[in-house]
Amino acid sequence: MILALETATTACSAALCAADGSVVAERISFDGPAHSQRLLPFVHEVLAEAGAGWPDVDTIAVGLGPGAFTGLRIGIATARALAQADGSVRSAGVPTLASLALALSGPRGAPEPSGRRLIPLIDGRRSEVFAAVYEADGAGGVALGGGVSVVPAAALAEWLREQGDAVVGGDGATLYAAVLPASARPAAGCAAPTAAMVGRAVACGAPGLVWGPDAVIPVYGRAPDAARWSPAGSSVSGARPSAPPPGASG
Repeated sequence: MILALETATTACSAALCAADGSVVAERISFDGPAHSQRLLPFVHEVLAEAGAGWPDVDTIAVGLGPGAFTGLRIGIATARALAQADGSVRSAGVPTLASLALALSGPRGAPEPSGRRLIPLIDGRRSEVFAAVYEADGAGGVALGGGVSVVPAAALAEWLREQGDAVVGGDGATLYAAVLPASARPAAGCAAPTAAMVGRAVACGAPGLVWGPDAVIPVYGRAPDAARWSPAGSSVSGARPSAPPPGASG
């Protein structure tokens, strides 16, 4: 079974999925963020509901982002710690945009037609949206049509018009529903990325899927706001400058 976690947005969720990605048990809260308080209890609850134990889990999977920095760190650190503590399970990670795109491709047995554009939208805070363009393959899978874009909310409507007819979803689509153009059709049941979507993405081999603890690392989508102070007064690794710590000279 696949134990899946998703914490890239204010929604926090855990799901236990069968090898084919179908959901056995799921817990989700949309009124976060409270990932550090809810995630591990959710893990225990889905195992208990399914009547399963750790020996039944062969894969621990997590959404890699992009999304909120703190939420991503909590989810990925938890997934890595659980896999390391067990020692016998596989670690997997999948871009949150990819798992959301797969959900936009339609329910099992009723996929969107081949070539249909699928655009997951994740709230990036700062009045920005993380987005990427995928295409349905007609068999329930998706193909990535480009890299991650950071779209200003003020430009989202025009950016979506430029992509043509598409199915959209995610908390970014929910937050900015009022500005979605007619060419962007919101999908039902895709208000935010969830652990169940991660489990399906792992089972289906979604674009960007990675294996192994060394590969399960956050996809932030942009540089962090915080930057390490340097004596020269400039930031490290190209991040924006920050003031020296109190009491520092020069």
